[in-house]
Amino acid sequence: MNEKKINILKLIAKTIVYAFACFGVLFILMLLGVLSLMSPKSRLADMPASAVLTIDFNQNYGELRQDDFLAEFTSSSVYSVFDLVRAVNVAATDEKVKAISANVNTTNLSLAQIEDISEALKYFQSTGKKIYLFSNTIGSFGGGTKEYYLASLFDEIWMQPNADIGITGINIEVPFFKNILSKIGVEPEFYTRYEYKTAVESLLSAGFSKNYKQELEKLASGLFDELSKGIALNRKKDINDIKKAIDSAPIFSQDALQEGLIDKLAYRHAFEKFLKQTYNAELFDITDYMGHIDTAQGKNLKKIAFLVLDGVIESGESSNNPLNDTVIGSQTVLSQLKELSLDKNLKALVLRINSPGGSYTASDEIRAALINLKQEKNIPIVVSMSTYAASGGYFVSLAGDYIFAEPSSITGSIGVLGGKMVFKNLFDKLLINWGDIKYGKNAGILSFNQKFTPSERDVFNRSLDLVYEDFTSKVSSSRNIAFKDMDHVARGRVWLGIEAQKLHLVDELGGIQSALLKAKELANITSDDKFTIEYYPRRETFQERLTKFIETGGNLPMMKVFQGFDDIKVLRRLKYDAALPPFVIKM
Repeated sequence: MNEKKINILKLIAKTIVYAFACFGVLFILMLLGVLSLMSPKSRLADMPASAVLTIDFNQNYGELRQDDFLAEFTSSSVYSVFDLVRAVNVAATDEKVKAISANVNTTNLSLAQIEDISEALKYFQSTGKKIYLFSNTIGSFGGGTKEYYLASLFDEIWMQPNADIGITGINIEVPFFKNILSKIGVEPEFYTRYEYKTAVESLLSAGFSKNYKQELEKLASGLFDELSKGIALNRKKDINDIKKAIDSAPIFSQDALQEGLIDKLAYRHAFEKFLKQTYNAELFDITDYMGHIDTAQGKNLKKIAFLVLDGVIESGESSNNPLNDTVIGSQTVLSQLKELSLDKNLKALVLRINSPGGSYTASDEIRAALINLKQEKNIPIVVSMSTYAASGGYFVSLAGDYIFAEPSSITGSIGVLGGKMVFKNLFDKLLINWGDIKYGKNAGILSFNQKFTPSERDVFNRSLDLVYEDFTSKVSSSRNIAFKDMDHVARGRVWLGIEAQKLHLVDELGGIQSALLKAKELANITSDDKFTIEYYPRRETFQERLTKFIETGGNLPMMKVFQGFDDIKVLRRLKYDAALPPFVIKM
């Protein structure tokens, strides 16, 4: 009887604990929901009659809008690069906006994204309005080259005394894992098409191959030239003087003033006082201004859809979890395109691509679905390339009628690779033996316990040949490039946008603003026509965000651990990957 009573008491205790736990979870979810609705970011500040728009480039402006509960309470902007470009363009003709004031120390924006934003800033300046920038340090003693390029776009650069400009140039770093993999008994077995498709060289080699080093040197040299020329043009200085300044950087603010790299030395309070007195205006945050633009969108107007594809391309659902790589899921994209196909007001689609590639089959599926939408709706598709639109990302762009890239966009990488990781030696070290029973000559082709047999290797390499032939033939047909010339532009070679234009891989240099104007032109939307631009993925409703929050566990770190077990499945299947190699560009 005593044992029975003890068990009953244990059951009651567990029930109480579980009840409180469930109540706690529900309470937290309800609290997050209420706070989301009450968040300062959801309440628009009143627009003053005379304003200087302020932009903080230290905030995280990504390609995708941050549309979840947690984004409401972070210091990052919930808005995207598209929203920033659009707001600057609208402000150019807004009589209430007198000037723009910006702030930058370090920014997550890539050089291509900065080039995109520069189009909007130049348009703003073309209306006779000025733009100013303040920084208390650019790059924090190093790694501030792209930040200074951004600063050079402004009419006046103000800087805090005793600070520095870290305009130190370009540095590309690549990790190589062959030695450590060999030490633990893991053997990568991958094959590529062709010699410049180097995405797995970090696994296969202990250092640069001749072709890999050649490609990265070309990439770094091109980026360095774009930065140097841009800064020299913006600051009206000789390019050799800029390169000399880079070699002597970091440069202290007092020296930068003497060399004409900045215009004024002052503290922030003096800078803000100058703006308020000069323009008799209030400082107004551009994110609040973006909110006013959102509320002003019309209904039942001709529509240009702006669809963002940001991340690694895979089959299945898209994900934008900050703990994982951002994923472009083919099934999610197909659902979005289905939604667009039902829109009677849709007249054009601008496809914004920021992807280093990924699954070839998923990329092909998205490309085909875009072409189907274009034919079904009889609309033009204009592509705007961001930081990357390479390999599988470039493959998707072939659906476009017209392709824009920034000079420093990374594109091309027309090629394919595939293979598997072999753990046989590791299992031997761990004294793990695997039994093996097979019916079928190539039944073990997916096994990570053994290398490909000669028969399996032949089949696999034949499949890579077929995929590469399909990729190059579709590029040849879509871009009107003779197939005999594809050997020069393909084989995995990586190109900057400025090179890709000369090779006819893209049509024109430009960004979001140029792509929207081209879409308007191709859709025969005249200057007298009223139209609207709608961003996709669209904002989710409160119920949708709540459901996603519950399903993902609120993006909690523990979910990352569980998802890691699913990632092991990747090692068990062959994937034809069309992706860029892993490298880090520091500038």
